[in-house]
Amino acid sequence: MSKFAVSPDLNRAFGNQTSDVTIVGAGAAGSMAAIALARRGISVTLIDMRAKHPPEFRCEKIVDEQLAFVEKLGLLGVFQRIGTRVDQMLVVRSGQIEERKTTTEYGFNYQDLINSLRAGLPANVRFVNERVAEIRNSEDVQTIVLANGERLSTRLVVLATGLAQSIRQKLGIARDSVHHQPSLCMGFSLRPGAGSKFKFPALTYYSECLESSIAYITLFPMGDVMRANLFAYHGYDDPFVGDIRNDPRAALYRAMPGLEKYLGAFEKTDDVRIRMVDLDKVRNHLQHGVVLIGDAFQTSCPATGTGLTRCMNDVLRLSEHVNGWLASPLMSTAKLSSFYNDPLKTSLDAEATHAANYARLFATDRSLSWDLRRIKAVLRSRFNIMEAALAERLGLLSAP
Repeated sequence: MSKFAVSPDLNRAFGNQTSDVTIVGAGAAGSMAAIALARRGISVTLIDMRAKHPPEFRCEKIVDEQLAFVEKLGLLGVFQRIGTRVDQMLVVRSGQIEERKTTTEYGFNYQDLINSLRAGLPANVRFVNERVAEIRNSEDVQTIVLANGERLSTRLVVLATGLAQSIRQKLGIARDSVHHQPSLCMGFSLRPGAGSKFKFPALTYYSECLESSIAYITLFPMGDVMRANLFAYHGYDDPFVGDIRNDPRAALYRAMPGLEKYLGAFEKTDDVRIRMVDLDKVRNHLQHGVVLIGDAFQTSCPATGTGLTRCMNDVLRLSEHVNGWLASPLMSTAKLSSFYNDPLKTSLDAEATHAANYARLFATDRSLSWDLRRIKAVLRSRFNIMEAALAERLGLLSAP
């Protein structure tokens, strides 16, 4: 039973089909939000049209900077169960080793993450396997009409529908493009060629060729294979995309010749999967009784790794506000604006947009100002290399 009082009008009209909060979409944002809110004693209904999340090419790695968010959400155990841990990564820029980075990262299948989150839903979360046809929102009662005709009532609706537009459009929520050039992520699994082995636990290799329009490729273990995620700025119809699908080894080594020195011979073990993301942000989203989180509010560039960070931050910020909202009547725009205006949310959203634009321009812009930025990055990389070599030499010289 919720510690927050449900409006008597809801009980009279809909019997027991009530909850404090109803979350539409049980992907990463929705499932994490359901867990976080339920742990605060809030009754939650979680709706998704898929009973079990199918294989999907989305976030496949969580890195050390994100672990603070994971720990705040109390979800580290989930990533430890489903993921393959890495403690060191080789970072290569301009064809030379920039850093042997000490890190803590987990590689995982996205569907394993979602299904594990769903399996761990608290008892006060009701999961509804159905499609949402319509949401009727107001200051007081929110009515959700399911595709089977059933109606659910709630005080607050949280839209965690990702890139899906139907429900947003029916509510009059539009989206604006942040940048027209999309970000492309390509992923596949690989093993070392016969008689060889990879000489790194994990690898991040930044493209040395501006003409390639590639940001970088990162390789990390996932189970018994090495997973490759390549981040670039191409359209689906670009010949490079077809080349990667047909022969990723040849295509990669043509685009980034220095990569072969580190990766060597390898065999692809599955099909190349591709995900394209347009950067956009919604408008007219401030409405009675409805809040948007994660990609439903703003998309992120895959190359920056900020998508899951923003998702977790949205969940944390939402969970800080919901208690206060539910403690008093109505669910007006005046209340809900506190979430959208939360400085920890707005600052991270702005940082994600800046990072997306910077990464794209760094990899593609041929103007003098960006040439100078790239030169600066190369010089900094070489300084780091020399500094590390000197430190290692001094360490050897001073050893007993």
